[in-house]
Amino acid sequence: MTFDSATSFSLIGRSATTIGTDKFYPCLLRILTSAIRHDMAMVMRYPRFAAPDFLTATGFSEELMEIYLAGFYRFDPFFRYWRTVGKCGVIPLYTAVAPAKRRTDYLRIFQPMAKIEDELGVFLPGAGGSSIALFIERSSGKFTPTEMEHVHHIYPVLAGLHDAHLRSIFSTLGTNVTGASPPSRPTMVVDKSGLRVHADSSWQDTEHHQPILRDALRRLEGQSKKTIPMPDGTILHMEHLPKDFPIAPEGKIFILEEPGLQPMAETSYAEHLPFGSALTDREVQIVKLVLQGFPTFEIARRLKITVGTVKNHRRRLYQKLDITSERELFLLYLQSLPRPQSTTTGDATPTEHLKR
Repeated sequence: MTFDSATSFSLIGRSATTIGTDKFYPCLLRILTSAIRHDMAMVMRYPRFAAPDFLTATGFSEELMEIYLAGFYRFDPFFRYWRTVGKCGVIPLYTAVAPAKRRTDYLRIFQPMAKIEDELGVFLPGAGGSSIALFIERSSGKFTPTEMEHVHHIYPVLAGLHDAHLRSIFSTLGTNVTGASPPSRPTMVVDKSGLRVHADSSWQDTEHHQPILRDALRRLEGQSKKTIPMPDGTILHMEHLPKDFPIAPEGKIFILEEPGLQPMAETSYAEHLPFGSALTDREVQIVKLVLQGFPTFEIARRLKITVGTVKNHRRRLYQKLDITSERELFLLYLQSLPRPQSTTTGDATPTEHLKR
């Protein structure tokens, strides 16, 4: 389907009617998916500090989402791209993954498990340092240069509609407009003179129970840093708003986020299973192949043993690890990985920033 078809223009019009409502992102995604052949698609929010959020998805099981959010997002090259590069635009998988790092656990484990061969991301600017990213995936075959150029042509339409959506949301903050989707985390907006123009109920509740929040705000006003860790483990961060921001031109937005785990190093931890000491060498071989998404018959072929032998080994290793399913094996693997510290803003402890 070409982008200038009647169907595509109809989808653009339909998306425009959903601006400012919870139906917007599914409609926006359909503009992209109507133009490019795909097998799966989703819209995600990559916050500045918190773990990613699924906003809408097609073709992904609840089980896959659970495994991803349980910790596999740390290996996601697009998650790493946003945290380290942070530029909006059309980003193919080969851009997000460094050429020398093609054997990461995301590519070796999560993609085969999700039956993904190639991905294409469309990063749109969000509020407070976040990004809304639209993804299309293929189970077989790569996205061609022509298709990626096509997405580049669509990008201004997606970005323009998304900008209108954000403006609609922020222009109606505090007015209880039906269907509006305000930020999901405690948020406050001030104008360029410092006057508060919006604070959602979550922010007000936090402010009431944590008087130290006011001290943190004063510290942010008086220093070059944009973030301060709070005593409860959350992170307060501030972003400057553009001149044409609806309710506070050249103002500031403050957001409190629960810090997520940081991206893992681009390597393969599955090569050295953290829980492998409890298993025999053959069982370790089978676990590694299971984690890479190989079905039982393919594991048998690779190891030159029978399917029945593979099943027997799997039953015994499941008993040793006190699990009953492949899903639990993936979750156990995630739980056994080294857990990098969550993002902070420096080397001081949370309360040290507020005691100075």
